[in-house]
Amino acid sequence: MEASFGDLKKGQKNCQRTVPCQYFAPQKIEEALEILSKYGKEIKIIAGGTDLLVQYYDRLYEVSAWLDLKNIEELKEIKIDQNQIEIGAMSTHTQLESSADIKRYYPILSQAASDIGSPQIRNRGTIGGNIVNASPAGDLLPALIAYRAQFKLVSHKEESIVSAEDFFLGPKKTILKFEQLLSKIIIPIPEQNTYSSWIKIGKRKALMVATVSLALVLSMAEDNKIIQEVKVCLGSVASTPFEIMEIREKMIGRQFKQLDFNELGQLVEDRISPIDDIRGTKGYRQEVTKNIMINALEKIQETWGQSQND
Repeated sequence: MEASFGDLKKGQKNCQRTVPCQYFAPQKIEEALEILSKYGKEIKIIAGGTDLLVQYYDRLYEVSAWLDLKNIEELKEIKIDQNQIEIGAMSTHTQLESSADIKRYYPILSQAASDIGSPQIRNRGTIGGNIVNASPAGDLLPALIAYRAQFKLVSHKEESIVSAEDFFLGPKKTILKFEQLLSKIIIPIPEQNTYSSWIKIGKRKALMVATVSLALVLSMAEDNKIIQEVKVCLGSVASTPFEIMEIREKMIGRQFKQLDFNELGQLVEDRISPIDDIRGTKGYRQEVTKNIMINALEKIQETWGQSQND
């Protein structure tokens, strides 16, 4: 279970410091939790490593111990359990993209996974890593909130279930404690008449970090005309991914064909307070957010209209 990386030397000028490093790759969750309880804040957890190893690229010498989850097979499973799906935290983006169950029940989660990085990144990066990394631009996060996902957190002593919207506290900050692991993502199976749309805007087509992203999920009543439930969730426009709650009173209980798309787009724009950064200005993000809300509604209108004609 344990191996040594040897001495990791800092390759920076004027520094000759060396630090012994421990590396653990357990095969069971219980073993991983025991290691966490022993090392606490001193150990870094590796899921796919696509974010963590980049963050620590020039300061690996700071890490005294690594916990690699790659050998824990139960964390890689995707399975339907009664009226919900359970996704192991070590499931890769490629698994999400290609899973028949994900495509069937959660199409925009599959689409969001396909928009992440390159094939190499998608093959290594994991849903758990994307969540725990807690980037405001995390591609999977708006879709998870829109689908009402819950996260199972486990420690050596206890386990708990938290909602996706309550998990994120700020950029790179979550409620996850140092002795806890995210083990599963649990998502209810959507209602029959459920429609969804995912839009991501970035500065380039390939390998882009989102300037703005939007996940829209709505379900209709049995008549497939009256909106029964709706969630509009955004990324890259605040310190955390979040839902526009005010949109609910404008849409729930109304017929889809009666919606004013421009009004709804304006409402979404008015409820965000983005920042200026290298990917876009505040004004640009606000305008784009309005436009992609309208585009998302138009996409759903097209799909919904086809269902009315069937």
